[in-house]
Amino acid sequence: MPTRTVTKHDFLTALGCNTRAWFGMRESGGIPTPADLLRMQEGQDVHRRAQSLHPNGVFAGSIEKTKRLILDHAVNVIIEAAFTVDGYTARADWIHRVKGGWVVGEIKSSLFNEDGPKDEHLEDLAYTVMVARRSGLPVKGCELVLMNRDWRLGMPDTELFVVTDHTAVVLPMADEYNRLWDQIAPLLLRRSRPSPHWCWECRACEYFADRCVGVGISDPIFQLPYLRENKFTELTAMGVTRISAIPSDFKLSQSQQKAATAIRTKNPQIDAAVIRAALDSVVWPVGYLDFETLMTAVPLYPDVAPHEQLVTQYSLHVEASPGSELAHREYLADHTRDCREELTARLIRDTSGCGSVVVYSSFEKTQIRGLASLLPAYATELAGLEAKLFDLEPVVRRGLVHPNFSGRSSIKVVLPVLAPDLSYAELDIGDGSAAVAAFAKLALGDATDEEIQAVRGALLEYCKLDTIAMVRVLRALQSRS
Repeated sequence: MPTRTVTKHDFLTALGCNTRAWFGMRESGGIPTPADLLRMQEGQDVHRRAQSLHPNGVFAGSIEKTKRLILDHAVNVIIEAAFTVDGYTARADWIHRVKGGWVVGEIKSSLFNEDGPKDEHLEDLAYTVMVARRSGLPVKGCELVLMNRDWRLGMPDTELFVVTDHTAVVLPMADEYNRLWDQIAPLLLRRSRPSPHWCWECRACEYFADRCVGVGISDPIFQLPYLRENKFTELTAMGVTRISAIPSDFKLSQSQQKAATAIRTKNPQIDAAVIRAALDSVVWPVGYLDFETLMTAVPLYPDVAPHEQLVTQYSLHVEASPGSELAHREYLADHTRDCREELTARLIRDTSGCGSVVVYSSFEKTQIRGLASLLPAYATELAGLEAKLFDLEPVVRRGLVHPNFSGRSSIKVVLPVLAPDLSYAELDIGDGSAAVAAFAKLALGDATDEEIQAVRGALLEYCKLDTIAMVRVLRALQSRS
């Protein structure tokens, strides 16, 4: 069995919670989802393209080869430089030789932002610098390599990236991490689990409910909507970790109080007046609209920016009057080209007879505005469509708080409660991330003709269920008003 070591992910996770990091080091990670595979593929592509900035760089990939290349003064750039010391391992995307030492570079597939990099990118770089310095590498500089939002297909790979220096920030951060050197590795590498405790990281921890402090707790305070860290800290300092234990005089917002009451009593909190007032504004015939999109780090079509979101698909169910038979219209782009103008023209035509167009969240509004900006010839018609939008999610959030919603209101949470006969579980594509990955697979040319037909059929079925879901949710609200 290979010797277990602490990685960058382990160390940074441990800064939030040692127990979560300890569990994570011992997990296989499971089978990657199509979305995971797409992200990995994109990361590999971005790293390969970034190497164009150092065409004479020499690949290391192992600790021993890294050591040899560092000693070879004919080598100025080392790609995938690997380091290990005292139970810690790190791999620098590249290091390049400067006077008196080396600059450590971290490549990210995120966009460069004039306001500065994400904290997590600096943290990643600081960890790598810490381990490299402990290994004896004299680090003189620290740089991030991010993507240029102005790059387009056909431009050289060297113009895809923006390299920025962050030495002044990262070296002190690496010093701070270094003070924990003798604490974290021994804690994570020992056989026994660190003592668990409630912390802010519990809210998104994959081990919380079945292996850690959340075992047996059906109403953790994380189910309070819009819970902030300061309120969490205040509650846990009082020893309160369950909603049922929150003192009656503890200050909660109105939405939190509704959720707490529903969860405590196990009874839905229904505000029929709020529901009725909202639904009375709906104008029939009603359309139910859902978009699917494509977004990739490196664009797949001309005149598209890195990470630009493209609408590729919609489903529209039309209900002429309450409870009447539904008509269905749909569009799925040709994956070999950018079809946004064709999609827009069809969308305008298909929604023209609707009085209101029901959506779930602000996503469709954002995408319609994006299409209007991209295609000014359609801006007037798209503004008219935007004016018809009716967002169902706030109606659910304010008017129907169910104990089984667990403080949330996304349609994937709401649908099993309000329409248990509908399910995404049997679909080949069952969520938005999988839909993005599936369309990307087609656009990348990674599918056979048979696979193309199967994937396109699965995409249509998934998007269709999203709009049927909205029909059923609206009808469930009508029955409670």
